[in-house]
Amino acid sequence: MVSAPMEVTWLMLMGISLIAMLVIPVLPGQFIIWLLAMIYGFLMGWDSLGGWIVFLLTLLMVLAAVADAVAGWWGAKRGGAGTKAIIVGLVAGFIGLIFLNALGALAGILAGIVLVEYSARKEWKPSFRAAGGYLLGLLVSLVVRFFIAVGMVGVFALRVL
Repeated sequence: MVSAPMEVTWLMLMGISLIAMLVIPVLPGQFIIWLLAMIYGFLMGWDSLGGWIVFLLTLLMVLAAVADAVAGWWGAKRGGAGTKAIIVGLVAGFIGLIFLNALGALAGILAGIVLVEYSARKEWKPSFRAAGGYLLGLLVSLVVRFFIAVGMVGVFALRVL
């Protein structure tokens, strides 16, 4: 049997991940929480979590990742972005991630959407509206991912405490 302070320490690390994903919205907090739970299971023995909990945490993590992708796409479409602009934005975001960091990814996505939309419409206002739609989707994604991550921490806590 593992002592309760050990589990509290893991829960505190997960809590820090929750706070960090609010401070740095592009941080995949749900993935970090899932990873912490998997490390806990590896170190403490998989019986400490159980197969269903591992499955449920994995399912929630994947659901959060899908919600993240769908929300960004939805927001950009709602803002008036075309499919080509979104795809170019995602490619530019990936390049920004490689060369800069998470903020570079965000800057790349927004720049890609704005530039493609401007080249198609020759107007700045709808181009920026399309990028603003992506930001709206990002905000929706953050809320959804945060509540899923809170649920993941709750599932973990109910199992180990």
